Amino acid sequence: MRISNIYVRSIGVHVPESVSVEHAVREGWYPAEEAERFRQLGAAVAGDMPAPEMARLAVLDAYDRWGESAPRELDLLLYASVWHQGPNGWQPQHYLQQHLLGGGVPAFEIRAGCVGMISSLELAASYLRADDARETAMVVSADNHGTPLVDRWRMTPGALIGDAAAALVLGKDYGMAELLSVNVAVIPEADAVNAGAYPLFPPDATVGRGLSFSDRHEEFRQQLLKKQGTGIHLTIQKTMMQQVEQTLDEAGITLGDITRVAFPHGRREDLDGQMAWLGIEEDQTTWEYGRRVGHCGAADQFIAFEHLLATGALKPGDHLLAVGFGSGTSVAAAAFRVLSPSPVTQGARA
Repeated sequence: MRISNIYVRSIGVHVPESVSVEHAVREGWYPAEEAERFRQLGAAVAGDMPAPEMARLAVLDAYDRWGESAPRELDLLLYASVWHQGPNGWQPQHYLQQHLLGGGVPAFEIRAGCVGMISSLELAASYLRADDARETAMVVSADNHGTPLVDRWRMTPGALIGDAAAALVLGKDYGMAELLSVNVAVIPEADAVNAGAYPLFPPDATVGRGLSFSDRHEEFRQQLLKKQGTGIHLTIQKTMMQQVEQTLDEAGITLGDITRVAFPHGRREDLDGQMAWLGIEEDQTTWEYGRRVGHCGAADQFIAFEHLLATGALKPGDHLLAVGFGSGTSVAAAAFRVLSPSPVTQGARA
């Protein structure tokens, strides 16, 4: 979807300190041979801080940087989550309403897996454009995976699982970056990539079954070998390229105009394939940052976006392409043009 006159006014993050791979190896959490093979450096670990509290800190960070207005003046909040957020039957956006927003702000949880924040950008932009009176929306995501059902060091072969939160304030007329285009597609026939042969009922968490994408991916691989062949992987690749091409075309730019590409913080082998598909080099990606914090759910591309801005790796006029993959299987892409290295207020813009 082509986006017009929707801007990122501010990005806020909460990224806990990382636990190094060296420490994990010493503690026996992570095999030394995998550390050498997969080249990961660490994972951000939030300890016992609840994910909604991480989200609150990211929201406050966004507003501290923005220096304008207050969360209660938002017109919409979308909270994207991947892992469990709190008590069963409870929704995390209520925590932000209680502590920051009040009850007058429409707020919804988005369950779209690891493309949740990119999907939410499309929803938030559409909401703002539908009514001239609506001025600002916030997209936030937070996950703390440090629970008994997750082994962050072994859950996904070649990748580590981190904890983090990110918040984007979107508005009209001005901002530090412009959202140019965003697209999300689902490949239903690839759902088994992440579902494996696990039953839909009873849900895993209700019977204490841990999350292991390693087991699921192996089950899916065996299914492919016995029945379907490997064509589904080509479908995923083709769909990803279609999403990127459509997003760039709608943004009025080409891959040659892209300064950085923010991928999920996953396996190095996956990144090599993605770089080959797009014809880009490692220094155009966020690999060096991502392998220090791990795969942080739906927040990956946006904590990386903030890191690139904070370190001066993105400057006015630069373009960022965010590419996402989620269970479902879903693929997503969003294009941004950087206008200012730091948040700007309307007064400063004038």
